[in-house]
Amino acid sequence: MSMTVEVLQPTSIMLPTTADPEQWSDDQKALLDFAGLVVRKKNQAPVPAPKSTVIAFLQQCERTGLDPIARQIYAIERGGKWTIQVSIDGMRLVAQRSRLYRGQSKAQWTDGTRVRTPMRDLDGSIVREGDGSIVWTEDYQWFDVWTGPGHPVAARVSVYRADFDEPLQAVARWDTYKVENDEWQNGSKTGRKILAAQWEKGGDNQIAKCAEALALRKAFPMDLSGLYATEEMEHLDQEPAPRAPRPAASLTPGTRSAQREPLPVDETLGGGEPSGVGPPASEQESHGRAAPEIVLFPCARCGVDGIAHEEGAICEPCEIEVQEEFAEANA
Repeated sequence: MSMTVEVLQPTSIMLPTTADPEQWSDDQKALLDFAGLVVRKKNQAPVPAPKSTVIAFLQQCERTGLDPIARQIYAIERGGKWTIQVSIDGMRLVAQRSRLYRGQSKAQWTDGTRVRTPMRDLDGSIVREGDGSIVWTEDYQWFDVWTGPGHPVAARVSVYRADFDEPLQAVARWDTYKVENDEWQNGSKTGRKILAAQWEKGGDNQIAKCAEALALRKAFPMDLSGLYATEEMEHLDQEPAPRAPRPAASLTPGTRSAQREPLPVDETLGGGEPSGVGPPASEQESHGRAAPEIVLFPCARCGVDGIAHEEGAICEPCEIEVQEEFAEANA
């Protein structure tokens, strides 16, 4: 007695080529739902993404060749605003497909400790003064493996590109990307913030992914401009802490305003975040005036708090990316 066994052939589900839902098959609707283009909230009907977001998502999938089924690319809604995100694996794949990607350095972490080391020439030899004395330089101490205690201050990664003479290095600061949630006790908020579980257990890996994403985007701006890794954007899901109202400027005779211009940006770690460090208090008191309060605002583009000098302005990294996107659009 013979039996006939039916072999099921796999079928390929293609992304829709139009943003009109009426022309989508049921499989395509399910695929876009899986890609995050539908918001499902408790006790509410599913809400599809706006047409502009669907068009942008389909174009990014076609441009980058990333697969939403593999979670290499997906859409997410935050506070009514839609963002297209990619996984770190998706960014690596885009770099590899460029055929210019030559790998990257291993991630390194620092606890903020500074060390003095001899300055070295391109050939690795120690640089010396005319009298033979060693030229010293000061830098942060970087570790190949993070063992703690606590969490790193920053992580860095370098990406190598075939047509570049030097690697492109990026530094991601812990305070910029860490994810914190409200602490709850007995069913109510305590008013304190605690690290999210993933960042508490594997924070060194999370911040290293942020540094890698920054480096990959710097090395391949044409392919990755406007695309951000999940780890870079997680901190935007947090509810911002309430900020005290901005004090009004008090005018006094002989001065235009009691407020100063914002102080320069401290780029010591390479991240470009404002430090807000001013002259020593003793120096300010010796001039007979109190230190001015420096008010920083969230970036109007990426949403990072305390990084823009004016309300509605964008931060320096976003400004660079906007200029790159404008140049690409007008090329």
